[in-house]
Amino acid sequence: MARLTAVQAVMGVLRSTAPLQLPASAERLSGRDRALAMEIATGTLRHLATLDYLLKSCMNRPLPDKHQFIWAVLRTALYQALYLRIPERAAVYEAVELLKGRREESWSGFANGVLRAVLRVDRQALWQEIKNPQQRMAVQESYPEWLVARWWQRLGEEGTRRRLQAGNQIPPLTVRVNTLATTTERLLEALAERVLVRSASLEEAITLRPGEGAVEKIPGYGNGWFAVQDQAAQWVAPLLAPQPGECILDACAAPGGKTAHLAALAGNQLRLTAVEKDPARLPRLLENMQRLRVQEVEIVTGDAGDPALLAGRSFDRALLDVPCSGTGVIRRHPEIKWRRQPEDLQRLCVEQQRILQAVATRVKVGGTLVYATCSLEPEENEQQVEHFLSQHPQWRRQSVRPAGMPADERGDLRIEMGEADCDGFYAASLQRVGE
Repeated sequence: MARLTAVQAVMGVLRSTAPLQLPASAERLSGRDRALAMEIATGTLRHLATLDYLLKSCMNRPLPDKHQFIWAVLRTALYQALYLRIPERAAVYEAVELLKGRREESWSGFANGVLRAVLRVDRQALWQEIKNPQQRMAVQESYPEWLVARWWQRLGEEGTRRRLQAGNQIPPLTVRVNTLATTTERLLEALAERVLVRSASLEEAITLRPGEGAVEKIPGYGNGWFAVQDQAAQWVAPLLAPQPGECILDACAAPGGKTAHLAALAGNQLRLTAVEKDPARLPRLLENMQRLRVQEVEIVTGDAGDPALLAGRSFDRALLDVPCSGTGVIRRHPEIKWRRQPEDLQRLCVEQQRILQAVATRVKVGGTLVYATCSLEPEENEQQVEHFLSQHPQWRRQSVRPAGMPADERGDLRIEMGEADCDGFYAASLQRVGE
């Protein structure tokens, strides 16, 4: 059942724009089987280009794209055989079993033959047949060729390979202690057997050992003792430095992790306004505000880039974690590799400029705006900030930074994907100095 669930999850990603998630039928699985299904689905998407190249190289006849179920069975089976501790014979057998009793049963012999052929092939020799080095790297590391070429131009061959390999690592489960509900010491005691390491620079960041079952089953989750949040993302709220009594805007708030962090930093003594454009994300935002015990938060449904939204209102500080390409979180969301196209960057940059300019008008003179992305692309990060500053002389970069924050030569927060086992992240703190 776990393998069929993984097949369905992979199909769901590749034929829609939805994020990777297990189908509703997964609720019937045990915690162990749910974890296995998610591991297979995530790993298959992470290594999709490699798997497809190997499969196509060993097919004696092409498999049309319309056979989505067969493709998903082949991909997930090969992922298990090559990347998991599952015997090759078992992976092939289970794949054939998935096809039996279905309309695709006539393809079971084909699937059996292709998988066995792939497992016999000399993969290193196959890679060397790819003469273009960027194409070879794209296949070996499983990334779209356009993204490899883009990073190669800026980082060179070795820098690109390091980034690709970092994006293929299984990310850790890192949580932020919610000081509105507990203390670091109390949570450490409750999770003693799960604690892997504490952050050296972020007092409330704890990385946990992998475990079975959903995160909701971890002790303390229901009590709001922690929020799941990568270390990189935990730098953003301290960069905004909210002070008790201030009026704070979180302009792109869902799912609410940074909103709750802002509240915790000021001991729940803020007047928070959380804006979210997508109504489908509101239930999760509301649930997190309640679970993490955030008080005095106003939820606004609307487009933060609309100048009419929040008209006549002003804020002491604003957090703007804009929609972006997400290239810094590929290790957590490998489907991003196959969702993004080169033209998306231009579209996203226009959207980011629109939102940034609108939100900036809501910040008081002397106030602070933090612009943040989980992107590795200069156009979405420092170039976006430089463009804004060149057009708005009443704004400047802030020089105050949290102690220990990793910063670039401009003083902006910048973390490369995989650095200190973090996601890739960028943020700049800006101050409004005039009308």
